[in-house]
Amino acid sequence: MTVRRSLFAAAVATFALAGAAQAQTTDPSFRLNNRSNVTIMELYVSSSADRNWGQDRLGANVLAPGQSFIVRLPDGQCVNDIRIVPQNSQPIERMQINTCNLTDINFP
Repeated sequence: MTVRRSLFAAAVATFALAGAAQAQTTDPSFRLNNRSNVTIMELYVSSSADRNWGQDRLGANVLAPGQSFIVRLPDGQCVNDIRIVPQNSQPIERMQINTCNLTDINFP
C-alpha cells in the first residue's frame, strides 16, 4: 500500500465521526462536506435495517472538493449506513451511524 493511499485511508476512517452534535434529535438529515481533494462521484445513505443501498443521492451530480450536499432523510430514521464513492478510489462504507446525533459529516 502506498503512503498516499495509507494517508487517504486513515483520513476517511474518521469521516463519520466529524461534526457530532451533543443532543439527540429525531431529524436524521445531515450535510456532507467534501473536504478532500477528490470528487465524490456517488453517495448512498440507507437505513441500517435495509439491505439495499437504494439510489445514488447525488443523482446526475457529483460533489467536487470544497462543496457540500444536504442529505434529507425521513424523520426518525436515525441509524443509517453511508457509502461514499470517490473518483478513482475504492468506496468507503460506514455502518450504523446515528445521524440524529450529528449535523455534518466531513469527508475525509
